Amino acid sequence: MNRFFFLTGCVALTSSVFAVNPDSFNLDEKGWDPDTTFPIPTPEEAAERIEVPKGYHLEVVASEPMVEEPASMAFGPDGELYVCEWRTYMQDEYATDQLAPVSRVVKLVDTDGDGKMDQRTVFIDNVLLPRTVLPLGDRVLVNLTNSNTIYAYFDEDQDGVADRREVAYEGDENKGNIEHQSSGLVFNLDNQIYTNYARMGYRQGKLSPTPHSIARISQWGLARDDDGRMYCSWAGGSDPASSFQFPGGYPLVKIGEHGPDYDTPYASCKVWDQSSGGYNEEKQVVLTKFSAACGQTVLRSPLMPEWYGNLVTCEPVGRFLRMTKVQWENGKGTAHNAFPGSEFIRSADPYFRPVWAESGPDGCLYIADMSRGIIQEKNWFPTEDGDERVAWVNRYKRVKKWGMLKAFRHGRIYRLVPDDKQPGPAPSMSDEDGPALAKHLTSDNGWWRDTAQKLIVTGQHQDAVPALKQLASAAPTADAQITALWSLEGLGALNRDLVLSALQSPEPRVRTAAIHLSEAFLEKGDAVVREALVAKLDEPDPKTAMQLYLSFNEKTDKDYATVRRQIQALGDDHPLVAALNARQERLADEGRMSRSAVAGRNVYESLCTTCHGANGEGASDGTKQLAPALKGNHWFTDGGRIDIIARVLLKGQMGPIQGKTYGEGIMIPLETVYDDRALANVINFIGEKWNQWDKGVAKPGDVAKVREAETSRLTPWTEAELEAIAKKH
Repeated sequence: MNRFFFLTGCVALTSSVFAVNPDSFNLDEKGWDPDTTFPIPTPEEAAERIEVPKGYHLEVVASEPMVEEPASMAFGPDGELYVCEWRTYMQDEYATDQLAPVSRVVKLVDTDGDGKMDQRTVFIDNVLLPRTVLPLGDRVLVNLTNSNTIYAYFDEDQDGVADRREVAYEGDENKGNIEHQSSGLVFNLDNQIYTNYARMGYRQGKLSPTPHSIARISQWGLARDDDGRMYCSWAGGSDPASSFQFPGGYPLVKIGEHGPDYDTPYASCKVWDQSSGGYNEEKQVVLTKFSAACGQTVLRSPLMPEWYGNLVTCEPVGRFLRMTKVQWENGKGTAHNAFPGSEFIRSADPYFRPVWAESGPDGCLYIADMSRGIIQEKNWFPTEDGDERVAWVNRYKRVKKWGMLKAFRHGRIYRLVPDDKQPGPAPSMSDEDGPALAKHLTSDNGWWRDTAQKLIVTGQHQDAVPALKQLASAAPTADAQITALWSLEGLGALNRDLVLSALQSPEPRVRTAAIHLSEAFLEKGDAVVREALVAKLDEPDPKTAMQLYLSFNEKTDKDYATVRRQIQALGDDHPLVAALNARQERLADEGRMSRSAVAGRNVYESLCTTCHGANGEGASDGTKQLAPALKGNHWFTDGGRIDIIARVLLKGQMGPIQGKTYGEGIMIPLETVYDDRALANVINFIGEKWNQWDKGVAKPGDVAKVREAETSRLTPWTEAELEAIAKKH
């Protein structure tokens, strides 16, 4: 259905844009030798071979043995770097012991300020593939694989090793493919902590989740900007930037967000280690679409003012990082490649595997490179002759011949540094009081503002209130004023007068934030605030006007019908219209569907929608359809064959379907991911939504019966096998 570490394409170098001369790795103008092997470069050699924009250079911050298999990372309040090490991820072609609890979160520190990490401690050890981390003052939040539970780890003796943990949020099991589970842990402007599954309030050390408008909003990584918009990515959906129209917490909308120049990747590595996607042997172009979009961040650094506010997304199979510039017109944002015809950062090194990016406290861009041969989870890495996925098996044979299977347990962390500017100083925020933290809100580095707000709010520094009120009234920058207003909201100290004053700001972004913050007053029936907002319905700034429409809703305004008519007049391609239509459709569905089908929507949106499409008609990556249509699907028509559908959901399916190969040719099994009730729910959702089923046709017992009958089966079904069963029964 979807994945997170995937495969993409390459074209000829456009070296005039870049500052380095990449090593050829036995590649030349005539092509590369298919009988070669690829030696593993040293960290310094690897850094030299990575193309970066002119005026910048890469520095090695950490490498093996200081760090190995870095899958994600986050900076703490004193500049320390917490890194999730995936020490069991595809250590061989068979994924041997992949779920052994021997992975780690390590804490890296630069003790002498030279930009290189020189002190390593194992913060937590012997855990199952830690996914993401979020330092919060006296604790570090960590999410582990196979569970949605979030733990808080404490280092009480300050030796760099956690000595206690407690549950910050008690979640359920999440035993899907390791590429389909929880990710995120981002503290956003609205004082909520975001994962790809939920938006979480934080109070007295505990997290309380609210689901997003769809069940899963991103695959691997989340990023935020100065105004609290969340930027999502999908590997299986070939989408490096999605769902960024509204600030976090509002409904996500499915609209075209990419400009005409955006969806073509421009890799420089010609190593053909992908499984499919239209490799052109003559032109040596590997794929024509994104395949592993993940690990994004928004650049908000004074060291890189020309790129401030741009999104950077990793592409580990393409061996590059895409920079996205969003252009806004009439309240709608559209993504464009900031380096047309090329990529922001890329390498011809077969082992360059960037999977995570972070904007650092020093203003530099940090890149986690897993630096390995295999970047494909076992479900999509068959090795045996006789497997129907012949192209994939041939890929395995190629990379084995090239020696790429031997590259693992490496890892590099780089930082991108301007040639003519010094990185900023290291922070020391962990012991600062409220007034000292409030001063950091005037920083021109987004990391400092975010971290100060996070510490003020989660630590409930009421002593910061006087300084925050001063900034909320008369800050030197819009960013400082906006962050101060939201910090006051997080402390429960925001009053009506501050909101009304901010509504009159000459700066549109401040007015937009004030409108957002006014919702709490509207919900309490504050007539003065409502009157002030009504007076702004002719707001000239499109994004500010859009926020007005978002903030007026059924919960906050008795005359919302009038606002709704104004929204509908904006046109069908406007994000607000898409959101309104989606909400109305959802309400209508819930009114006519069974309770089971309504619950099944969450399962569908978590795993199925990326490939089968939000409309059930099958999604496309631009080159081919990723999965067959479910609307009108022959297994669902005429009342449906629940026994066949359950077999596919439980054990998966591979190979062509009615003569056509979809996506990567396989749907993974879900038998360990969802119980019988959840699978019956999603069957009912598809049947009732698109195939005119009666309510609640599929029962948990139907799925249980198939599960028991097929217990011994270990491989996905083929179409021929399913058709034979259908004829027999």
